[in-house]
Amino acid sequence: MHADMYLYTERHRAAELRAEATRWRLLRDRRRELPPRWAAGVTALGWTMVSAGLRLISLPQRPSGTVPRFGDHH
Repeated sequence: MHADMYLYTERHRAAELRAEATRWRLLRDRRRELPPRWAAGVTALGWTMVSAGLRLISLPQRPSGTVPRFGDHH
């Protein structure tokens, strides 16, 4: 078999294997009634943003119009 044809067939085979693995993963998650895997990452990102927002709110506020200068330790 020519090298180009071998590479083409291996790429096609790899794509079929990835698609089959995705189908099985989705079926397994549906059976467990779990949200998709990416949902956990989105939830974690959301809580991280909430946490950062709460930290920003709790920072001491400087009077408007003042610019912090290097060396200010107030």
